[in-house]
Amino acid sequence: MNLKTKMLCAFTVFLFLGSLAFGSVSASYIMLGTANSDQLIPAETYGDDRRNEAVSILVYSEVADTDIDEEWDHVMTSLINSLHGQFTYDNLTDYTQLSVMIDEFDVLLLLESENANYTFVDMVAAAWSGILPSYVQNGGIVISMAGYAPVPVQYGLTPRILNITGLMPLYNLEYAATHQIDVFDVNDALALNVDSSYTGVSATMGFDIPDAVKVMEDNTNAKSVVAHKIIGKGHVVYLGFDMFGSNINQDRLLANAVRLHKHVIFDSEHAAYDILGSFDDFATDLQYYGFAVSNMPNFNAGNLTAADILVLSRGGVNYTTDEINTIENFVVNGGGLFVIDEYGGFGDTLDPVIARFGYTRNTTSYILDTDDNAGSTSRPVYDGSNIKPHSITIDVNHVEAYGGVVFIETPANSFNFIVTDSDGTAEYNQGPTSITEELPIGVASHHDMGRVVVWSDTNNLLNGFDTDLDGTENFLDGDNEVMARNIIRWLSAAGIPEQTVVFDESHAPWGSVHGLMNSLATFMVLNGYNVEWMTTFSPTTIAGADILVIIDGSISYSPLEIAFLEGYVANGGALLLWGNYVSLVTEVDPIGQEFGLHINITGYIEDSDDYESATYYVIYDGANIGTHPIMDGVDRLEVFVGGAFNSIGTGTALVSTDNDGTSTWDDGSPAGNLAVYAATTYDMGKVVFLTDIDLAIVTTDGDGDGFGGLYDSDNSIFVGNVLKWLGENRAPTVEVVSPNGGEVLNGTATIEWDAVDFDNDSLTCEVWFSDNGGTDWTLIDTVVSISEFQWNTTSLDDGTNYMVRVVVSDGLEQDSDDSDAVFELDNRVSGGFPIDTNTLLIIIGVVLILVIIIVIAKRRK
Repeated sequence: MNLKTKMLCAFTVFLFLGSLAFGSVSASYIMLGTANSDQLIPAETYGDDRRNEAVSILVYSEVADTDIDEEWDHVMTSLINSLHGQFTYDNLTDYTQLSVMIDEFDVLLLLESENANYTFVDMVAAAWSGILPSYVQNGGIVISMAGYAPVPVQYGLTPRILNITGLMPLYNLEYAATHQIDVFDVNDALALNVDSSYTGVSATMGFDIPDAVKVMEDNTNAKSVVAHKIIGKGHVVYLGFDMFGSNINQDRLLANAVRLHKHVIFDSEHAAYDILGSFDDFATDLQYYGFAVSNMPNFNAGNLTAADILVLSRGGVNYTTDEINTIENFVVNGGGLFVIDEYGGFGDTLDPVIARFGYTRNTTSYILDTDDNAGSTSRPVYDGSNIKPHSITIDVNHVEAYGGVVFIETPANSFNFIVTDSDGTAEYNQGPTSITEELPIGVASHHDMGRVVVWSDTNNLLNGFDTDLDGTENFLDGDNEVMARNIIRWLSAAGIPEQTVVFDESHAPWGSVHGLMNSLATFMVLNGYNVEWMTTFSPTTIAGADILVIIDGSISYSPLEIAFLEGYVANGGALLLWGNYVSLVTEVDPIGQEFGLHINITGYIEDSDDYESATYYVIYDGANIGTHPIMDGVDRLEVFVGGAFNSIGTGTALVSTDNDGTSTWDDGSPAGNLAVYAATTYDMGKVVFLTDIDLAIVTTDGDGDGFGGLYDSDNSIFVGNVLKWLGENRAPTVEVVSPNGGEVLNGTATIEWDAVDFDNDSLTCEVWFSDNGGTDWTLIDTVVSISEFQWNTTSLDDGTNYMVRVVVSDGLEQDSDDSDAVFELDNRVSGGFPIDTNTLLIIIGVVLILVIIIVIAKRRK
């Protein structure tokens, strides 16, 4: 074969292989285009209501003593005083309704069933046997109260429910009134701050309880008076008294049982300090703010199943690999972990634990500061720019440490909430000196479904120590206790997908997160939101907010700022405007008007018949309640000196004034059927405008019932729903553009669609086809965040009954659209061969090879 012939053959083979390669590359390109990319999808939706706060109590009072100033009144007074009115409740007056109500409540409180008999109580227990074990297993709390009476059919009634349902077997009742009642297990959360001994009041009784923790004991006969049992994620508590008689320790025991809703466990096996020693002020502070706190003297994975937060601190006992695995599993499944670290050898036992979560501390040195300190360079003071806006630093202006360390490695998703100075005054005690960057002292991070906080110093959380000799113990120095409390609050919401709420404090609001809005900010933190704030109007900060909160202030928003807010909402932002009346709403009204919500700024609303304590403390219920997702579960609201709207445009009235002539402005003019609270959508975003600032303030108690404004009636449910609606994920939308019906396609056809996600989430798109008008569907491919797909139709049969479908998903919600009508595929040419680019290249290659073979054969002949 001569050279020209060889070259021609080589070129022909190149064309042939090239045609195959071209087809292969095309196929690879399509395949690569369909590969799914990772999306940041919340670990779980955490139920429908997304709230830990306020704790909700269902009180079974059907056969209880509900006479005035008897047991019902005593129980409610006790709870209001002990929990500071920060809870919600409802009555269960028909035991057959438990199944339809129980899932909405954190606690089921069984009052002493003294108006029943054994037959009735056994019937109740039988009906509840299929309900209560599952309720507790999944995190519910059942508290049973029982008092002793001399008539046989009247004592031990309520405990029978615990017996028959299998929650807590108990037997051998004995009278315990006037007996000495002692704390038996000081480490249990129920015993915290209960007197070590007290005298049992009337109706106190004891039982033998074989499979629960004996918390309080009758000193006379060693019977259990108070018992606690963990089942799965929940708790069962037996209280051997009925609150007919008054005793401060009974109040504390009842409140501690309810507080188990947010349970903090200190590991005291591995640590040098616990809640009975130098952490007792820390524990008491947490208890006051609604947490149950207990010690774990023996590390027990079973106890962690019903815990919300685990606290570890320095000590001398190393953690085993199995224990570290247990801790990580606890966090992965939605637990909160607080590690109180230390410098040098004091932190050695914690190093393997924090390493599991991506942290490494400086093991050789602690931090000094030459100018910002509490009398010694080894006692740095952190304030000003050292403290970063975060839920953990709400109301924190000054933190004192003693020889704390910095963390030289932290997880990628971590946030440094307190850092060292970066001006050269911060130093390592063993060098190098002159630190010129911000180094982390306190760090928070997410780990799977859970949360982790690592803090650098034990000393500043201890009581009984006054390291700087200023007359104040370390825990109360500066805002140390506030920071510690906030850490626990933020950790308590682990497992809830976190969103960021930003308070705009750049226009001198009359309520800030460090002041009147503190209770609202705390409410948000406990319900899973990270709260930040800005003192300068910052488009960058706003752009990063899931929800922006603007409280009315004394400085007007400029037209440019209002235009930016309009754009923020239009592009999918969520805006919560909050004002009151007259001068307390004038700065937010122009913002509201941008979205069609125009409030009346001349007066406040009164009502002559539906009110509490005064006509300006208005009750809204029944027909006042609007139809909107925000109003789900809201039956009654209390508004203290609130305003109303002139108009709400295309918005929805969440709550409206009466339309019967009883509702007026404060000057007596009619104010019937006016929107009091309103919500609207605007382009891709949402806006809610509230006109009663007291709704957010826990210290406001206009009717004197012991419940502050935020927790009156269904106010807290309403506020929770507002946040949920503003921040909830919205389903994407999709519309097929082409082929949409009537087309004739062949070869590689382009499928086009328009997809929109109002939350700007990444979308996954599935492309389907049907060859029988939509009866059956076949998946073509899955693509990520594009609006068209190149569809090779040549392998399909010709037909006139084709349709396409596109399904888009943001990982939680989805939408789909089909071609409006059928279209035709026609890939046949004369001779009956399917044809497209790849096929043509293959045909050309084959033909050229045949030609070459023929030419060679002829020349040889």
